[in-house]
Amino acid sequence: GASRRADRVHRSAVGGDAEEIEVPDFGIETPRRARRGRTPAAARRRHRGRAQRSRQAASGGSIGWVVLAGVVVAVVAALFFLRAEVVSYFPPAQRAYDLARISTEPKATVPGEGLKVLGDIKLAVRDEDDSRIINVEGEVQNVTRSTKPVPSVMQIILLDNNDEVVAEWKFRSPATVLGPLEKFTYSTSVIDAPVEASKVKVTFVPQDQG
Repeated sequence: GASRRADRVHRSAVGGDAEEIEVPDFGIETPRRARRGRTPAAARRRHRGRAQRSRQAASGGSIGWVVLAGVVVAVVAALFFLRAEVVSYFPPAQRAYDLARISTEPKATVPGEGLKVLGDIKLAVRDEDDSRIINVEGEVQNVTRSTKPVPSVMQIILLDNNDEVVAEWKFRSPATVLGPLEKFTYSTSVIDAPVEASKVKVTFVPQDQG
């Protein structure tokens, strides 16, 4: 270093003892060799690496919590919406539902759920052999994005001007299933229809009443 003014060099004298010679350094300071990994650039790289690993660890932890939360929500939803099925497969679960005051009775199904009787119903009235016959024609559409079963029996309800029922007529559905947004056309005739009948209503009949 600069504080050292001379280095001592030992040379071997031919046929003699080692002699110590003073060599001047002329004021030139020998640079010290940087230790590996101690440069500012290396320090910055190490800092960036630690920061990136920290971000990756935090991101992985967040994704794990999100996945866990999704699984918990799915399980809770299944236990709630499929409670009748849960109790049927595992009867002891009934006590837990009772403590939570949650009914496990199967949900009542509505006949023709997801199916819509379209409003453009055509009526044709004619007299034949002293009988008044009303022909009813219309369409039913599946208004959902999934296939729906069609009740096997439909019903015509005739109403008067006061919306009082004056006659009913059941007939077989022309279809058994409807795909997403599909339609089918129905047609039936009511024989001996009352003269006061002025309105019509079309419904599906529950299976146990068909």
